[in-house]
Amino acid sequence: MVRDLVDDHLMRSVQLWAAVAALPAYQEAQSVMAFVGCKGEPDTDPLFARLAAEGKRLLLPRVQDGEIVVCDGAGPRAASRFGISEPTGPALPPAEVGFVIVPGLAFTTDGYRLGYGGGFYDRFLPKVAAPNAGVCFAEQIVDQLPTHAHDVRVQRVVSA
Repeated sequence: MVRDLVDDHLMRSVQLWAAVAALPAYQEAQSVMAFVGCKGEPDTDPLFARLAAEGKRLLLPRVQDGEIVVCDGAGPRAASRFGISEPTGPALPPAEVGFVIVPGLAFTTDGYRLGYGGGFYDRFLPKVAAPNAGVCFAEQIVDQLPTHAHDVRVQRVVSA
């Protein structure tokens, strides 16, 4: 996996979150739905620290009955069946989300993404009115990806 070859992972993650924080949609949001980085994804600890310092509410996804539900990121977490750290608290209405940060294995510059194959974000993003951005390391941006009719593009791609 190309993202596993990123040797300055933490520094590039910090740069990535600074670039996300420069987006007007992020700046205007009171709450940000992110993800817990794993498997070579950007390190999200610096993002969580930034959100706390800026007084923004961290929201995290949990997969429940095959769908992403929004949860408060401040509560306890447990490993999911996918091995991902997920919040265990109650689900919140999607309207609570002010901005969505979307992970992926690869992105095109026009917003198509390659996820892990579950279609979770493809089903989730249309239910959320909040603006969104896909995030990745520069090495994960590709010219094209195989796409299907159900694929939902992210509004912008931010990389470092």
